Amino acid sequence: MKPRKIFIINPISIIGDILIKGIARGFEKLGNTVLMMDVRELDEAKITEFKPDFVLGIDYAHLIREDSEKIIKNLNVPVAHFFIDDPNTTFAHAGDLTLYEKLSATKDIVLCWDANFVKDFKNESYYLPTGIDFETYETPDKNIKIEKSKILFAGRPLTDKREKIIAHVVKNFPGSLSIYSFKAHFDKSVDEMLQKGYLNETELEEYKKCYKGFLQGEKELAAAYHNCDIVLNITMEQGPSSMNSRVLEAMSTGSFLLTDYIEDTAKYFEENKDFVFYRGLDDLSEKLNKYLNNPELRSKIAGNAQKKVKENHTFLQRAEQILEIMEKYL
Repeated sequence: MKPRKIFIINPISIIGDILIKGIARGFEKLGNTVLMMDVRELDEAKITEFKPDFVLGIDYAHLIREDSEKIIKNLNVPVAHFFIDDPNTTFAHAGDLTLYEKLSATKDIVLCWDANFVKDFKNESYYLPTGIDFETYETPDKNIKIEKSKILFAGRPLTDKREKIIAHVVKNFPGSLSIYSFKAHFDKSVDEMLQKGYLNETELEEYKKCYKGFLQGEKELAAAYHNCDIVLNITMEQGPSSMNSRVLEAMSTGSFLLTDYIEDTAKYFEENKDFVFYRGLDDLSEKLNKYLNNPELRSKIAGNAQKKVKENHTFLQRAEQILEIMEKYL
């Protein structure tokens, strides 16, 4: 496969930006040349001068802005959209319901992290799970100090599903949960927990103590994972069968992962050998008690998972897969 010139559109999304920058590094390690720009700041002259062989963006990518849409269209090269969100929710289209039809009217290629959504696109579509920058997570940065956590949850503590599970942990494991997220998201969850009746006033005060701040970048996130007993994962509703980024992040650090049942995680990793599923709130409590009190078993399971991530789920491997797909259109 000959080296390619790839133009990458950075999205207005933290997770999306991390993902696409990781894939970009994978492309470069494979001998390709990459040019990256924020979707809000595309420089047509520089992009045209670069002469990319193809374009890659996250979700609806350049279609979210008319100026960006025009610039990419004028390139007249294949364009790929890596969807990491449900194409029919605000996570992907930010409230612009015209984007799906805009995409459908193009010959753009879709790469989708959730197999359930592949059939929903009118474009040529391929299943592609998310990946991880394994080296960033494998070894903690000694210069970053993160306080010890028994149970760690990193991410947006919002949506009904997450709030119910988090409230259950707060009530049944007081003083054990650490939450890292945007402060605005945590504050919103405080209001919603009370409004929905998931926590009373007294329990809410305990919940507020769980907030430990916002982790700046992947190195701080990795340090937090390395310094906890259990990583609690709660998959958001927009990915019914997909393995989310938190799964690979936690496993890459050699941390013990306790997660809700997801089809793709079960497909790529072995339950109770590489990680542990919880099925319902009672099962969650039972498994938290079991594994908090069994560090040797936690360590053994986490070590198995870390090896599998390194072998099968790095950004380098995802970059290779994308190149193989895009070669059909070049």
